[in-house]
Amino acid sequence: MYPHSGRGGPYRGDREEEYIGSRYLNQQHLRAPASGSFSSRATSSDRYYPSHRIEPPVDYRERDLEDRRSTENGEDNVSFANSMEKRKSLRKLLSRFADKTAMQGVGYISSAKYWYSRAIWVFLLLVAMGWMVFHLYYLISQFTDLPVQTKISLGFNNLQFPAVTLCSMNVVKFSELQTTSVAFQSLVALTQPSRFKPEDYIPGGRKKRFVSEFDDLGNLTDYGDYYDDPSFRDEAFKDAKKDNLYEVENTFKNLYLAMPRGVRVQAGHQIQDMLLSCSFNGFKCFPVNFTLVNTPEYGNCFTIESGNFITKNPGPKTGLTLIFYTQNDEFLEGISQGYGMRLQIHEPGTFPMPDQEGIFLSSSFETHIGLRLTDITRITPPHRECNDGIEFKKVNKMQYSRSVCRIFCEQEQSLSQCGCYNHDYKEFFFFSNNTNKNRWCKTQQDIRCLATIMKEFGMQQRTCSCLNPCKEKKYSLFPSSRQWPTEAYSTILMQSLCEQFPAKCQRVVNMKTDPRSLALNFVKVTVYYEDLNYEEFVEEPEIATAQFASDVGGAVGLWIGLSVLAIFEVVQFFIELCAYGVHVWRYKQRKSKQIKKRKQRQNGYAIREEKDFANEKRYQENWNSYRHY
Repeated sequence: MYPHSGRGGPYRGDREEEYIGSRYLNQQHLRAPASGSFSSRATSSDRYYPSHRIEPPVDYRERDLEDRRSTENGEDNVSFANSMEKRKSLRKLLSRFADKTAMQGVGYISSAKYWYSRAIWVFLLLVAMGWMVFHLYYLISQFTDLPVQTKISLGFNNLQFPAVTLCSMNVVKFSELQTTSVAFQSLVALTQPSRFKPEDYIPGGRKKRFVSEFDDLGNLTDYGDYYDDPSFRDEAFKDAKKDNLYEVENTFKNLYLAMPRGVRVQAGHQIQDMLLSCSFNGFKCFPVNFTLVNTPEYGNCFTIESGNFITKNPGPKTGLTLIFYTQNDEFLEGISQGYGMRLQIHEPGTFPMPDQEGIFLSSSFETHIGLRLTDITRITPPHRECNDGIEFKKVNKMQYSRSVCRIFCEQEQSLSQCGCYNHDYKEFFFFSNNTNKNRWCKTQQDIRCLATIMKEFGMQQRTCSCLNPCKEKKYSLFPSSRQWPTEAYSTILMQSLCEQFPAKCQRVVNMKTDPRSLALNFVKVTVYYEDLNYEEFVEEPEIATAQFASDVGGAVGLWIGLSVLAIFEVVQFFIELCAYGVHVWRYKQRKSKQIKKRKQRQNGYAIREEKDFANEKRYQENWNSYRHY
């Protein structure tokens, strides 16, 4: 018999279910035999399995075709099985995630028995996720806006004493007037009070206006004309007339600044000629502890500051006490309009600007100034922009402040466009040791250019980027005063003055008969901290990173019930989905390659069959021709 006959053969022709098919076996073989016949003695197995006598022969051509097909489709069958397995794995993946995740609602969607129940849970889950996305967008937008809040607290500590700057109300001493320029002396001569006669206002007398005496001041200098050219004024005041007294003061300042710094310093009041007493917390201080700063409005000013000035107890006894002799006999009568001094209290290291931030101290008065400190700490980038002042101090040799920054910014633009700067800020360039400190505007062309720049700044056509300092100290002043000195105490002051300045003793003694005139020559001031408590303003993020994380976690937990670990479950689920997607993509790529190869094989078989058919046809023709022959 055939080697592969019997049940369970490897080919279709060998399998028993194929033997009983209509193709190989007549259906009568399956019917039971008649009684009494030879076939009735057959066994029961013969009823179902035909005898080998009627077994059809094996079709080897069909078997070869089956082998070829199984060989060609072997990879496809495996890939198909793998794809079915992956599809089953995807369902398992979804089912496992739904059963084990902590996300609310997913489990009910997976286990719902009715379609409408599953639809309701899907709808609720989508609504919750939508509100969660909206909530998260709101939180993220708030956090990325970087809002800032100011925290106010009350501190208590030993306090660093501020810098104190004092200026005389007289710019140039009368005894030093001869050292100044001719134009400056001429201006002072024109303003002498002896030139004015109040009796002219008696009815019937010759009336002459006070300001008419200053009509010829414009011939003294060109500064008044070009620093204030009407063509560079604001439109609202283009045709307005300037006050004559203001013109006198402005011309005086321009002539004063036109002189070299050495002349200006020499002509002004000196600290060693004015200081009668100085003490901090009961300990003496001396003129060498003061730093001279020359200002356009007040001439020589003097700043006292020290890192050793630490206030450990509040009150006047632990503060800075100063007594000055103001030298009223040296005042320029037509220029100086009042007695006393100018005082500014500012942060140590900053440049003093008493004309902008100072207060007046009256002569013949003792003034107490109580201080309260406000310490400001501003937030740094990325929340807000501020200037730490490190680079500014390295370049300009002084502490950063917005006022000083703006001055340098404006003058640097003037230097770049006009080649010079406003002479009002000579002292800034002197202290910063700037290489352009001698390039202040002098000619009419320079002054016109400078006026144009200043007008553009005034109209905000030019701007400066001067940020707030990151750290700043502000001092609140609470002054109080009393009449001082008494007539008896004036004698003690005269004694001290005569000991220090013997040459001026006789002049002071002559004023003993006029206590009022004597008292007007003295100023006493005491600066102290009222309390060691201080206000602290600290800018900080309104939404800290930890608070933002808490808000996000609360929003996610509120809407879909996820915790941090549960979020990682979702992350893992998406990673597995991505891995499955990669598998499907690779399967499709392999399948397309297999189909391409199969087509190539089929094309090869067709070509081979065509060649075989052509060869057979040629052989047949040759055979026919041979037979015919």
